[in-house]
This record gives sequence, structure tokens and C-alpha cells, in this order.
Amino acid sequence: MKSKILNTAFISLSLLCSAANANWELVSDESSVNFVSTKNQHISEVQKFTKLDGTFGDDGRLAIDIDLASIDSGIEIRDTRMREKLFMVDKFPTAKLIAQLPKAVLALPKGETILVSLPATLSLFGHSNEIQVSVQVTSKSDGGIVATSTKPILISAKDFGLVPGIEVLQKLAGLSGIGLTVPVTFNLIFESN
Repeated sequence: MKSKILNTAFISLSLLCSAANANWELVSDESSVNFVSTKNQHISEVQKFTKLDGTFGDDGRLAIDIDLASIDSGIEIRDTRMREKLFMVDKFPTAKLIAQLPKAVLALPKGETILVSLPATLSLFGHSNEIQVSVQVTSKSDGGIVATSTKPILISAKDFGLVPGIEVLQKLAGLSGIGLTVPVTFNLIFESN
């Protein structure tokens, strides 16, 4: 009987330790990063990136990589131009977001949700800038974690040196204008590995 109790205690302790030392990986095909671009002052379109990678560990350091070549605007010629003329993916293939998750997120019980606002660093096109991210984090009953933006993140092309590329796109498409600020939203799913 004593050995059964010790065995159960050992298994429980092992499960707790493995949860506390979990590394989390982004489930790319269930996650999304979307943005809205505006052209000719009044025409707005939703676009997305289809390839994402991300991790965080028990230290709370979150790193998300966005494959800029995976831009999907729904129009192939526009995607090609954005890859080549705006993002210049041959030199700058990814955008990276780094943030430190608060302890409240790391200790979130299964089935619970928390709202957090946290500073993050976004690196894009050779520039790094601080942004503020408002996110709802839910610890799913199956052990996964869902992080969803509660407000759009406004990204300014000027802050990341993207204005010349936007001007090239505007000229190629024969547009009177392309907005220099885009709202970005996300829904990220993580699983423990």
C-alpha cells in the first residue's frame, strides 16, 4: 500500500514538473495573423500570412516568426510584388515578435481566461520597434493555449522603413494612394511539447 502511495505521489510530482517546465510550440495551421490594407482612400482589404512559427518556455520568453513570403492577399501578382518590392524577402524573410509573458499567463489554470497588455518588440525590414499588445489568453481544457488580440495593433510603415516599397507598389498598381498604417490582428494556438 505504501509503495502504491509513493508511486502515485511520484507520478503526480513528475506530471507537475513536466507542466512547469513545458515548452510551448505554435500550431501554425490553426493560427492566424491578419491585417487590413487600404488603397485609394476608401477600399480596404483583409490579407494574411499563412506560415508562422513560435515558441515560449517556462521562462515566459515568447518568440513568433512570421514568414513574409507567405503573404496571401488573394491576388497572386500582388503577393509577388509585396514579396519583392515591399518586404524584399530575399534580404528580410521574416518579421519577428519578442515578448515576455507575465507569470499570471504561465500559471493560468485549465479552462481559465486572462486579459493582458504587454510590451513587445517587433523586428521587420531591419528595424525594431516597441509595440503594445492587448491579448486574451485562454488555457484550454485539453492543455493547449489560445492567444487572441483584443484590439488591432496599428503598424506604421514609416516606423519600419516600408514607405519606399509602398510607393513602388502604388505606382505599379496605378493607385492614387495606399495607407501607411495597417491594423493587425492575430489568433495563436499553442501546444505543449
